[in-house]
Amino acid sequence: MTAIKKGNKTDQKKEAFLMTFESSACNVSISCKQVGISRNTFYEWKKKDLVFAEAVNDQNEGLLDFAETMLYKAIKDGKTPELIFFLKTKGQSRGYIEKQRIETSQQKPDLTGMTIKELRDLAYGSDPVTSN
Repeated sequence: MTAIKKGNKTDQKKEAFLMTFESSACNVSISCKQVGISRNTFYEWKKKDLVFAEAVNDQNEGLLDFAETMLYKAIKDGKTPELIFFLKTKGQSRGYIEKQRIETSQQKPDLTGMTIKELRDLAYGSDPVTSN
């Protein structure tokens, strides 16, 4: 954990917040309530104090690392929902997706020099009344 200087009362509250933040699985609301600050105060600290912001980010990244490790263990244990989730997020290039994404490389027509009637015909199809 990145160290916060322990001088004034604000620095002590920041340190207490970081300890609570880690033990509450990075829950901002719980941590703010426990330390006695508002969410706005937390976001102000984060914006103005780069050391504090880095410490918060480190804890968030650590939690994500932990979750990924647990997901991997569940996959190794043969847990089907976790396996499906993993394949849908990491296996998209191999076709494990819920919705299809179609990419085309069709060349667009050159519209320069076309009359209004030609543009309308192209957009809406030929009008049988006016095309006689």
